[in-house]
Amino acid sequence: MRALDILVHVRQYQGDPPSVRAATALARRIDARLHGLYVAPIPPAAFTSPETVAVLVQESDRRFHEAQSAASWWNGLIEAAGARGDWQVAQADALDAIVHAARWNDLIVIERPQLKPEAPLGWGLVSRTAFGTATPLLVVPEGAQIGALGERVTILWNGSREAIRAVHGALPVLKQAASVVVIDGEEPPSNGGILHLPRFDLRAHLVDHGVNAVFKPFAPTGERGAALLAAVRDSGADLVVMGAWGHSRIAELVLGGATRHLFQNTDKPLLVAH
Repeated sequence: MRALDILVHVRQYQGDPPSVRAATALARRIDARLHGLYVAPIPPAAFTSPETVAVLVQESDRRFHEAQSAASWWNGLIEAAGARGDWQVAQADALDAIVHAARWNDLIVIERPQLKPEAPLGWGLVSRTAFGTATPLLVVPEGAQIGALGERVTILWNGSREAIRAVHGALPVLKQAASVVVIDGEEPPSNGGILHLPRFDLRAHLVDHGVNAVFKPFAPTGERGAALLAAVRDSGADLVVMGAWGHSRIAELVLGGATRHLFQNTDKPLLVAH
């Protein structure tokens, strides 16, 4: 099996960022190459007037050239963790750079800042990346305590397109996990007998890929997001696999939803796909 290519978005190239800790922990479990990416942004405000163009572009240039010298920092971190990869620097809008680089990667590791907990729920970088690329995301809360990652995996399953894509993206991790728990909230299909589409059988799919999973039925009587969070905590997971934003972002913002609740309240890394 070929090594996975994992894109690691790095917000700051110093210390030991959560995104890098999560990526190296994952690389210890699966064969992967880690491509660190720092983006020196050119904000849209730079083009609102001639005066701001000069100042903001000059600052972006400075950050771009400074970040190129951080390759030794990156290489030192991943080599100490027994991983391999390279260091990349972009000068662009952060979303554009990540979506562009995602085209040749199998997974994106991206950090969720806790100072702006609302950002991943509406129009922050995490949600915009999920909507902008077909590549699954490993979303790492800024304050996450990363130990073993992918040893105990919980799948939040509802049979949706998003959940299927998340499971597919997580297969290399699921195959190496010591335990996999499926919180099964899939409802029986109801199409009125008009459409007959192939049914995705998660149990059979996991068995075919050598994944031994324990299925637990999920039928909450109260708020779905809170019930899912409780189920995740009870499972002892160090990684959660789930579909994200099954509804529009506006619906999630106005009405709430499982994605919104889990992003706001869990301290576990989430492997998600939209």
